[in-house]
Amino acid sequence: MKPIVSVIIPSKNCLSTLPRAIESVWQQDISKNKSKIEIVIIDDGSTDNSWKWICQLCQKHSNIIALKLESEGASTARNHAARLASGTYIAFLDADTFWYEHKLQQQITFMENNPQVGISFTNCELMNDKREVTHDRFTNSDYFQHQALQHDQDAFVLPKGAAAIFSENIIGTSTVLVRRDLYLALDGFDHNINLVSDWDLWLKFALHTAVGCIKKPLTASVCKKKGMSNQMKLLKAMEQVIKRYENKIKVIDPYAVHSAHAHLLASYAKYYRQQSCPTQALACDFKALCEQPTPRRFRNILTDLKLSFHMTKDNNTVSHS
Repeated sequence: MKPIVSVIIPSKNCLSTLPRAIESVWQQDISKNKSKIEIVIIDDGSTDNSWKWICQLCQKHSNIIALKLESEGASTARNHAARLASGTYIAFLDADTFWYEHKLQQQITFMENNPQVGISFTNCELMNDKREVTHDRFTNSDYFQHQALQHDQDAFVLPKGAAAIFSENIIGTSTVLVRRDLYLALDGFDHNINLVSDWDLWLKFALHTAVGCIKKPLTASVCKKKGMSNQMKLLKAMEQVIKRYENKIKVIDPYAVHSAHAHLLASYAKYYRQQSCPTQALACDFKALCEQPTPRRFRNILTDLKLSFHMTKDNNTVSHS
């Protein structure tokens, strides 16, 4: 019997968190009938005995498929797994993330009731190192906060889905459920785009199908700290995706293009603030304000001015001492 959902879990040295991720799959309503769900785990060059543990798990569960790769990256790992999978839908789950109960069933029910929807995602709670919830992904997004207030239902079809996703990538990979035939038709993740290949894929989907959104946070993820070098690589990758899609998005909603550029500029400003470069941060935040004049952009400029003032004051104090 063909499973309804194939859960794809890439893992690299995640033995400490992988069991919790898999346990959250077993807690889903659909898992009560093991023939309706399969799990595809891809070990991508782990050195922490993960592969041994995964193989032992496969012996206990006939609906788990395991694949071993040698550090090919999460995007390539997910593409390999999608070709092995046989479910009608594909659900992504990172090894250091977990789902809350009813997550899959809510998405499946919504997508079956709305056949024009080829991909859906949920809100996601973000946790600190102590596993305390700090905020959710929709909190800092003016657009998605507005959409949540506009719709009484917990689940809705996202208006101008591609433009909404382009304006700001707030979709957590582990929240996504997508039709497998659509995933394969669009060739899955582009492994040539580092760090934001997920954003690129959601945009590809959204240009071909309607997008479903569930307001509830049905996924939880621990926030990861990024090194400064990785932050700059991430910003350059974001630029690459914006250039790839902005002409198509401009036809759908020109405002979304301004929003995407403003978000990118604000991200550069945040990077420069962390580097104690308030002048560069101020220049980026001013451009972001021009692209998208919102109170938050104005507050960022005030922060830059205060930081610049204090740094100038400190430098003058040192020079006179």
